Amino acid sequence: MAKQKNRRGSKWLDPNRVTGRRAKRYCKLCGTEATQVRILKNENICENCVKELEKKKGGYYACKACGKVAPKQVQENKGYCKDCVCRACGKADPKFVQKHGFCETCFEIMGTNCRKCGKEAYAQVQRNDGLCDKCAGKE
Repeated sequence: MAKQKNRRGSKWLDPNRVTGRRAKRYCKLCGTEATQVRILKNENICENCVKELEKKKGGYYACKACGKVAPKQVQENKGYCKDCVCRACGKADPKFVQKHGFCETCFEIMGTNCRKCGKEAYAQVQRNDGLCDKCAGKE
């Protein structure tokens, strides 16, 4: 069986393929039309503005930590995208969450994964004060 293509395609509107009512779309920040530059479908923001927002990391359109442009996620999580917020408590801890999926406090409360590498090894973590055998051997 052949793999079916995603009907939606890309998350960007391509200026070379835009026709009909989609050609009338424009960037909500700078006003550039979809026939001139690529536009992010979900947010109606042009490619140039997206690059600018990623650099600024303002916390309104783009995440304060990683710069990902996701206005809905950023507004829900007080300036951070879902990749930079703890899945359990909702606290922002970008560096630790991107590596382990949870903030440091929730990670230690669970007590099943290594603090350094994130490997799930309950018995080793209990025995080596939060580290797996491999990481404990390195120290």
